[in-house]
Amino acid sequence: MNTLTKRLWKCISYCFPFRKKKPNDNAVEEIEIKQESLEKQPIEANSERETSYEVNSERETTIEANSERETSYEVNSERETTIEANSERETSYEVNSERETTVEANSEIETSYEVNSERETTVEAKRKRETTTKAHRKRKAANKSKSTRKTAKKPNVSPERDKLYCDECVSRQKRCFEDQVKTSIAKKKVFWTDFKRSNDFERGLLSRGWVKKIAPTFNAGPKKTIFCDPTYGHEIISRYDIQPSLILTRKRVELHLLKEDQITNHFYGVDATSKSGLCNLLRQWCLSCDANPHTFFPRCYMFSEKNEKQAFIDDFTMTAACGILKWVLRTNGKSLQDEVIPSRKEKEEKTAICMSDAKINNHGPARIVPEDIIVTALVACQFHLYDMTHEDEDDVICAGIVDRKHFISDYYQVMHHGAHIQNSDKYVDYCHQLLCKLRRVNPQLDIDGEKNIWISKPRALSRGRGIRCRNDLKDICSLGWKWVVQKYIERPLLVYGTKIDLRQHFLITDWYPLTIWFYKHSFLRFSSQPFTLESLDTAIHVCNSAIQRKLKNAPNRHPNLPEENMWHSDEFKEYLCTIGKEQVWDSIIIPGMKKALIHTMKAARENVKYKKNSYDLFGSDFLFGENFQPWLLEIQYKPDITKDTSVMKKIVPPMVEDILRVVIDYKDDPNCNVGGFELIYKQANYTGNGILSKEKTFRDLKITTISDP
Repeated sequence: MNTLTKRLWKCISYCFPFRKKKPNDNAVEEIEIKQESLEKQPIEANSERETSYEVNSERETTIEANSERETSYEVNSERETTIEANSERETSYEVNSERETTVEANSEIETSYEVNSERETTVEAKRKRETTTKAHRKRKAANKSKSTRKTAKKPNVSPERDKLYCDECVSRQKRCFEDQVKTSIAKKKVFWTDFKRSNDFERGLLSRGWVKKIAPTFNAGPKKTIFCDPTYGHEIISRYDIQPSLILTRKRVELHLLKEDQITNHFYGVDATSKSGLCNLLRQWCLSCDANPHTFFPRCYMFSEKNEKQAFIDDFTMTAACGILKWVLRTNGKSLQDEVIPSRKEKEEKTAICMSDAKINNHGPARIVPEDIIVTALVACQFHLYDMTHEDEDDVICAGIVDRKHFISDYYQVMHHGAHIQNSDKYVDYCHQLLCKLRRVNPQLDIDGEKNIWISKPRALSRGRGIRCRNDLKDICSLGWKWVVQKYIERPLLVYGTKIDLRQHFLITDWYPLTIWFYKHSFLRFSSQPFTLESLDTAIHVCNSAIQRKLKNAPNRHPNLPEENMWHSDEFKEYLCTIGKEQVWDSIIIPGMKKALIHTMKAARENVKYKKNSYDLFGSDFLFGENFQPWLLEIQYKPDITKDTSVMKKIVPPMVEDILRVVIDYKDDPNCNVGGFELIYKQANYTGNGILSKEKTFRDLKITTISDP
């Protein structure tokens, strides 16, 4: 390499400080390939550039080049013959430097071509970048101003949006959505919701031509309101103060802010939806009507009320006396269940109900109890029977004739420690006759059992929190005023040896006239542990899903029980067929639940605050006795309809669609299909001022007649 070449290489290295690469024998071929790639991207010549720029631009043109490219062709031909420097090419600084360098500079030459091509970008590209920057600034400012609005999140855009391949299609779809919004507003088909999981409701409303108002509140003004296309994501900013015709919310809505034609899913003052409210409601209502709530609601006591604790103590004592009589019959092979004879299979499944001799509480060592306890129990039950059949006489406090402390102590010895009563066989006939008489006047005698178990519930908690089963009088009386104590059903209906309860939904669309819709599909909840009275563990006796989902299923459970601890009502009916009791669903269970709901809602309507065009969904929990009779436990306001199990996924979507049929479609067409809902009660001859002149019977409504208890 001569001196001139070295100087030129130093200049190139100073101007273009690129990394060196190893020599390559195919450098000439690589240069030709690079030239061909550069020829595919034509660039504009620039007169102000140096001669090297002209050569590069001439190389990037097509074969039909003009006479100005001849120099570049000569350079190519000379480069193919030799790599040495040529004095004729010294006129171009860039070309001479490339020709005089060794094979080591090939990679730097290729990089220089790229740099040159970047420098040769047109002014139009710069203008495009400037335009893009301005557009980006505008979008950023628009997004900043838009973020100040407190609007709901934009719904997810459907994959169909990707199919729009031109601006014309987007504009056409946006115009269609604008027309749909205008039509829906004109027809008053606008809804608003703050439900996070309301896809089923939204899907049903959108299919009916409704549009969703997206705003922080239902009465938000036009500046905070938009409409969004659920399919393509187009947004329309509202220019008018639009009020939704349907409001779906879990929060409290001030009814005086609503217009007469607006529909909302809210009632206020429904006492039946609280534990203490339901207890107090049915107790007061039974005094003013012929119905007896003790036929469908286990007796209950509120410790917050005066004299309620003393009433519970008397009831506990009388229940213990009846338990002694039942113990005498069971021990001597006599049964009180002579009206309902269970099948052999049912008897095998109910073996857990047998009163075992296991120790639940420690009340002292077991011993032989004298027969005086039976005599005391017979006398107490006889006076109790007299009180219930002679209401016109002065009240007789049956428990007053009992030495409670001594009697309860002996009772614990028998029931909790397995003590034996002397000469109990002599009193079998007396006990049987007296219990049969009590059974005619006490509809809850069969659910009491012998253990005298009560269930304590905190007034202000839900989802099974704080619920416990107790059978010790002192322990129960130690509870404060915030507790409600209810009689536990000790002889429940079991499915494969496991306790169950049933969640039944019903809909109320008006209170005056009272209108109740009963949903034909329901679901059963199972306990994760086999049923037994030897343990009072909540996992065994409380079937609430919020509790059971946190527990593991017992390994000794029956294999036919569901892993999710839930059955659809259709599965339960199939089970009834397998045990030969398929008729009890339509003859006992369904009529009993309807009767309980009708009586309860009739008692609750006095204190309800509502407006016309209101509705709401309720959930009622029922437990079944051994004779399949349903017992109302609680009524849930706005029950959880989360689709967290396969059974809920099967029930919830069609039920939501049927709610919309009753609330929306039924108003326009009373003969429309209401799906799974059945009208079981409607108040008739309502004068409109809250006065009821006469109630329409089930026969008048052509609904299945349910006789009063």
